Amino acid sequence: MTLSNPWFIAAVVGVLGVFHLEIIATFLNLAQFRHALPQRLKDIFTDETVQKAGEYAGASARLDLLRSAVSTAVLIAFWWMGGFAWLERWSNTWGWGEVPRGVAVIGLLMLVQNVMSLPFDVYDTFKIEAEYGFNRTTPGTFIADRLKGLALTALLGAPLLALLLWFFQTQRLAALYAWATVAAFSILMAWLAPRLLMPLFLKFKPLENGPLREALLSLATRLKFPVVDVSVVDGSRRSSKANAFLSGFGKNKRIALYDTLIEKHSTEELEAILAHEIGHHKCHHVPKQLGLGLLESGLLFFLLHAALQSDGFFAAFGVAGRPLGLGLVLFSILYQPLSLLLGLAGSASSRKHEFEADAFAKQACGSAPLMTGLKKLSLDHLTHPNPHPLTVWLHYSHPPIGQRLAALEG
Repeated sequence: MTLSNPWFIAAVVGVLGVFHLEIIATFLNLAQFRHALPQRLKDIFTDETVQKAGEYAGASARLDLLRSAVSTAVLIAFWWMGGFAWLERWSNTWGWGEVPRGVAVIGLLMLVQNVMSLPFDVYDTFKIEAEYGFNRTTPGTFIADRLKGLALTALLGAPLLALLLWFFQTQRLAALYAWATVAAFSILMAWLAPRLLMPLFLKFKPLENGPLREALLSLATRLKFPVVDVSVVDGSRRSSKANAFLSGFGKNKRIALYDTLIEKHSTEELEAILAHEIGHHKCHHVPKQLGLGLLESGLLFFLLHAALQSDGFFAAFGVAGRPLGLGLVLFSILYQPLSLLLGLAGSASSRKHEFEADAFAKQACGSAPLMTGLKKLSLDHLTHPNPHPLTVWLHYSHPPIGQRLAALEG
């Protein structure tokens, strides 16, 4: 590890740069609560609501900063104390092949990361979310969700990871093969997740026959959007926050509404929310976002292939050889700032798509029901009424509530 190594300089600047950028964005965002709200938002957020939203945002931000500080400190200490070199030497004593050893090393580090994040996740769920009336997760459900997540990661992630490592060990066009494999896996998961994976965590039951079901199916028919099922999701078992989504391809699309959404919104508002989701499909946002993701993954694998061929890349982390599994971990550290930059384009595209879906819903149902629904969601979730532009730029996949309402009024 020397200052003459460009990989080392890029890694240090990237890790510390992203950490400090997040700190700046967090403080600027919290400072926005001291500013007067635009008149449009004053009619929605009372002083009491703004104060409560600020307290909630502050509590969440402090926990996130502490989590980030601990993670960054542990990473730097492990790195500069020769931890990666020690891990390489230790894994070499196992006598395993390159691929199984790489899978094991990555799995071990992911497990350590999960254990480190566990106290923060517990505090977030059972302290902050509970204090502000959002959490409904029991300790049993929390533990079950974690175990299921780890099991799915092992069952689905380990074979995929092994295949990717094998590509980079044996194939000259490894980056191309890895990109094609991940693209196919992503498309397959988009189809399988609502059918096989999500039911492991959430219970889906058909929406009972009645005015709401008839209204939603009638809207889908009017908008020429084929729907085979309308389901109610038991989101209230985990949180009071509401959500809705569409899944499926072709003529097998399914509507899923959280029970908390149905409890708090009128039929007209639910129709407008559904029209918004249909708008994403009608405007072809799903394939556009998928295409953008595939472009980013293509760049990722190209850069990964270049890094794995460089002795200087491994030397930047104190590693003497070229261990594939550890190389993927080290590359994820180096790739973090670039991922953040590429994420800006994805987030900007997503915010644009939200405006377009709102416009579609306005044309289908009028602006009033969607505006009322958005106001309710913002208040129920204690959304930041006026976030700082830097935070929006870095992290918001949806436009702030004020911008969405202004667009719907326009």
